[in-house]
Amino acid sequence: MNLTAYLQLTKPKIIPLLILVALASSVIATRGLPSLTIAVGLLVGGTLTSAGSLAINSYLEVDIDSKMRRTMTRPLPSNRIVPPRKALFFGLVLIALGVGISFLLLPALATLFIALGSIVYIPIYTIWLKPRTSWNIVLGGFAGSCASLAGWYAITTSNAYVAWILAALVFVWTPTHFWSLAVVTEQDYSAAGIPMLPSVVGEVRASRFIVANTLLLIPVSLLFYLYLTGVGTLIYLVGALIFDAILLATNVKLLLSPTRANAWLAFKFSSPYLAVIFILASASVLM
Repeated sequence: MNLTAYLQLTKPKIIPLLILVALASSVIATRGLPSLTIAVGLLVGGTLTSAGSLAINSYLEVDIDSKMRRTMTRPLPSNRIVPPRKALFFGLVLIALGVGISFLLLPALATLFIALGSIVYIPIYTIWLKPRTSWNIVLGGFAGSCASLAGWYAITTSNAYVAWILAALVFVWTPTHFWSLAVVTEQDYSAAGIPMLPSVVGEVRASRFIVANTLLLIPVSLLFYLYLTGVGTLIYLVGALIFDAILLATNVKLLLSPTRANAWLAFKFSSPYLAVIFILASASVLM
């Protein structure tokens, strides 16, 4: 067995952000550090379930990946895992293990959101939305929101409005992040017949949508300020405003000059944005 190929099948660069979001949400809900059982449940259960979902996504999109320069060297289109159904079986086993561990270690509602993340990502986003509508990533962004909801409801069902503010933050961030990458890879998506927004409306209009979405993201990120008290309030507000301003600046630069270089800059900055906001939020409640 080519272990490296199976690891690549799970798109491991994506998973750490999901786990950080889940763990940070549990810290915020606790206003302290969660128990070891909760932390292990979110870390192991969330990692296995996410990895399995991404592996199945790779299996379902092998024909698409084979047509795109960015993805044609992935394990399935490059025939490093043969036959492809091994990837499907691998993904199903990981999801079963992940949900099972979550069920053993976490409250039922948290396990439900971990499982729901897979349901949104595989049948709803990958199979139904992605090949059919340019709003695919907008609606599919709820899969990432499930990580924050799992982290919150692993601790408490109280203050649900905060849980859904955190979920909304992930949901609204996703289009800003992904559309920037889609501007860079627009030709790939066009060749594969996938209606990502820049492929449908062009880079110029897509850049307008990115700026508009970021203008929605900024007030959502500041809503969390209402939950804070003490010195952490100022730290979060200042930190969030700085990163909101930088993110908006990279998006406006893309709008003024919709080149691939500027799209790449916007994408690269949006990548750590969500992690920084959740780390700031976690630190603010610990102070």
